[in-house]
Amino acid sequence: DVYKRQAHGRASFEIQVSRGNHWIMEDYRETESAARAVAKKILAKHQYEGVRVVKNWLRGDGVVTETVVFVEMASAQPLVNVTIVPIEMSPYCRKTEEYYRLESRGTINRLFRKYLERVYLTPTELIHNYKALKKIQAVETLFPAAVDRVATIQARFAGEEPRDRRDEVYRAVARMTSRAREADEHPGLPKLKGDDFGKILAKIEQFAAPDDVNFYSLVVLSRDLVERRSWLAKLERLVLLTDPAQRVEAFALLDGVIADLFGVPSALQDVLGVQRNLAEALCAIADLYDGRFDNERSDARGQLAILSPLLAGGRLEETRRALLERLLRQLSGVQPLNRHDPSREREAFREVARRLFRPDGLMGGADAAEALTRRFVLLGQAGGQAGLRQAVGGVVVTLADPLFSVTYLLELAASPLGAGLIAEILANLHRLIGVPDINFLAPAASPVKDKLLRITRIYEVIASTGGVPDGERARLLDRLDEVLSGYIKREGVIERLDNPSAPLRDRAIRLLEFCAARVLPPASKAQALARERVVALLRQPNFEERCVADISSPARGEEVLRNLHALMARGGFRLH
Repeated sequence: DVYKRQAHGRASFEIQVSRGNHWIMEDYRETESAARAVAKKILAKHQYEGVRVVKNWLRGDGVVTETVVFVEMASAQPLVNVTIVPIEMSPYCRKTEEYYRLESRGTINRLFRKYLERVYLTPTELIHNYKALKKIQAVETLFPAAVDRVATIQARFAGEEPRDRRDEVYRAVARMTSRAREADEHPGLPKLKGDDFGKILAKIEQFAAPDDVNFYSLVVLSRDLVERRSWLAKLERLVLLTDPAQRVEAFALLDGVIADLFGVPSALQDVLGVQRNLAEALCAIADLYDGRFDNERSDARGQLAILSPLLAGGRLEETRRALLERLLRQLSGVQPLNRHDPSREREAFREVARRLFRPDGLMGGADAAEALTRRFVLLGQAGGQAGLRQAVGGVVVTLADPLFSVTYLLELAASPLGAGLIAEILANLHRLIGVPDINFLAPAASPVKDKLLRITRIYEVIASTGGVPDGERARLLDRLDEVLSGYIKREGVIERLDNPSAPLRDRAIRLLEFCAARVLPPASKAQALARERVVALLRQPNFEERCVADISSPARGEEVLRNLHALMARGGFRLH
């Protein structure tokens, strides 16, 4: 227990060992020097992949902070039989600069995953560090196979000869290697000291061409990172440099490297901590994407406390893209969501699927809808196109939420996969919307306003999302309008607001607030019911005078009328 260890002082030092890409506590000491000595003795036994010392500091408020003060990994074992990971997609790069983009680095991450995890390198470090780039090209079982795989995929995409594309990829790699060598030999490159990465860019701008500033800056950063031989040590360094207040260019470069690190499976696993199954891991990635990940099981708690607000605010754009790409790739894969209990696979699917739905729609949009469909095929008996057709209805039934289901179906319709499933998509949409009563679309026990808002949200999703023919969209919207109008009439919603026994001013305010709250779709029949009643009130003779007739203070009367006119403006009404 950290608090017991610190009973005689505010600091203690944990010695942790790396085993299977995870850090596990082995021992502790009361001083850093003693902890370092123990760590080096443990490393000398060659029983673990590495060792590190973590300083635990007990603050005055009782909170314990953690800082990695020492990391050393065991000497790398010979890279024997390291092979590529087969991939099916690779972006087609026409210019050398395109090989440095996030999509290309993501391909490097997947293709060289085994190698990168062995040597603790991110794609950014690999392509910006001359020694690292030359070293991977020397691995005979790896590099030629990688070029051949990428060239074959890209040639198929572009309708080229694989041999011609392979030669071009080799030429591009040669140009990248030459560029890395020139940077490595450049005498003017500064060394990264402290935590101000923006200063590095400023220094490089003094001598480098504008097109080379980012490259040279990442060379400097990579030199610093390659010395840190664990994923969490790299992340700690990157987070230390990631100051939201620094210049935009520096922040964007750091965002890209963090994205690369999160794209390495073992690195992301270290950040997330132990997850019981794939479903839990995917939900954790979704939480991290949204900046609300519960990091209690993570060894990167301090770093996540800084990154989470940036992720939630959309500041780390490339990192979010990398996390989403990882999530959807795993979701559409074949690894069980609950390996330890296959009987709960459908439950695990529902958990992941519902986690992807947010107030603003489906996380990942059309790509997520496609991934959910492909995953559900694994839960059924049929495969191929028949399995996909069955999966559409299966996802809807499993979601068991009309708003989520409509969102899913419309996003699927907008995806490449949806073109071949449009009949199933439309059939499920009409089945969901063609209900006799509003209680099939919203919880029966929910308040009137909540029901109206929920149906209006479904209406808005259908109206704003592409993928279905305009005629079908109009039919769906008309049916929803009928459901809303019928409910409003049956429940006397307008009559409750416009009680004739109430003062005219109160009736007008309630109706105007109802229209301004946008609880009904604009230009719908349901909205027209409320607007017609408002117009009828506004057209009454001497409306304004009657509204303030009981108010003796002229100033108070003017204030009431100003508020009424403001409400009318919000709802799109004019008195005359």
